[in-house]
Parts: sequence; structure tokens; C-alpha cells
Amino acid sequence: MADKTVVDMQDKLPQLKEQRKQRSRRRFIVYVSIFLILIAVMVYLQSGFSNVKSIEVTGAETMGDSEVIALSELNHEVNIWSLNKEDRTERIESHDAVTDASISRGWFNKVIIHIEEYKVIASVSQNEGKPLPVLENGKLYDSAEVKIGSVPLLRDFEDAALIEETAMELGKMSESLRGRISEVIYNPDESNPDRVTVLMNDGWTVSSTIRAFAERMEPYPTIVQQLEPDQEGIIHMRLNPYFESFREEEDITVE
Repeated sequence: MADKTVVDMQDKLPQLKEQRKQRSRRRFIVYVSIFLILIAVMVYLQSGFSNVKSIEVTGAETMGDSEVIALSELNHEVNIWSLNKEDRTERIESHDAVTDASISRGWFNKVIIHIEEYKVIASVSQNEGKPLPVLENGKLYDSAEVKIGSVPLLRDFEDAALIEETAMELGKMSESLRGRISEVIYNPDESNPDRVTVLMNDGWTVSSTIRAFAERMEPYPTIVQQLEPDQEGIIHMRLNPYFESFREEEDITVE
């Protein structure tokens, strides 16, 4: 019985040796493969193959794509895996027209910049040159394009704080109501330092104030429905709105 066991072991020894060799070869192949992959990754990261190939900007309506990219300081020499997203988004968000920005990677070394903007809410007239766009936050943005008549025109506004306050009030209005305003003219007097005259696209003239402008203009659509189209006068949009006729007759209180 003992002799048979010795013979069996002798028969199996070549098989065991072959199995050990196969395991060693597999380990060697795995190690070499890992080494080659690491070399390939290092070459990829150090070469131009890992640089940004294309940049896409989404959400930009007021700003131009090239302006957003310039703010991000991204170019084709930047490595796709070392974008420093936080620093670049902060640079974009520092612009007056931007409320939020994000950067993400896409396929084939593509970078996507998404921004959210303040809308152009008005334009302000200048002594010379075309009107400057005014953003929702009250900041002037001279690089934006604005069509005459597409937003209310602010006239005789020289104080930046008043422009900002008026822009904020316009931003509180519904788009339909804001779209009915043609011009907002700043014409204060001793009793009303924030008085404005508002020219409407439907032909009416409104007297109101910058303070609580949005709230006071809210009932305007209902009020004009109560007036005859051929009446001439001024609609006073205050705490108690009323219509001041240019004819020699009593003023009309409207509700």
C-alpha cells in the first residue's frame, strides 16, 4: 500500500509543477499588464491626448459663449482631469450677469459650462450713445445686446442706487405687465423724491413712485378697463389709485 502511494505522488509531481508554472505565468502576465496600463495612463496624462478638446456653454443668453469661456480661463492646453472646477466657477460667478455656474466633463475630452444669468430687465438712456442694458440686480451690462422697445427704458436716472431699486421693482412684476411699460421717467419733486412718470405701450400715462412700484402697478390692467379709450389724463397709481382727467371735470376714483 505504501509503495502505491509513493508511485501516485511521483505521477502527480509533474502535474503539480506544471500547475505552479501556469500560476506563475498568470501572475507575471497580470503584473506586466498592470505595469503597462500604469505606463499608458502616465503617458496619456502627460501628453496632449488628455487636454480639453472642446468647450460647450449652455444657459448663456445675455452673455456670449466666448465671454464665459474667457472668464473660465479654459483652453486646449488645460488637462481634462485637472480642471480646478471650483476656482473656475468662482471666476465665472464673479461676473455681474451670472447668478450660478457649474463645470462638468463630457465625452471625448469635452467640457460643459452651464450658467444661470440675471435677465435684462430694462435699459437706461445716456446723454450720448445707445441705451445701456440693466440687469435684474440693477447692474449695467454694456456688453449685452438689447432691442429698443423690448424692455422698459429708464430716463433721467443718474443715481445708480435708484436704477438698482427700479430694476428690482421691475423684476417683481409679471412679464405681461412689465411688457406694457414703454418708459419710466424719473421726475421727483419736493413732496415725492422718488416720483416717476410711466409711459405705457397702450397710450396711457401713469404717475407713481419707485418705492413699492411693482405693488402699486399690479392693478393697472383692471383699472384701464374701467376707462374710456378716448379719455385724456394721468392714472395715479398710489395707495388709492385715481384718474386725473385733463378736461375740466372731477377726477375719477378707480378701484
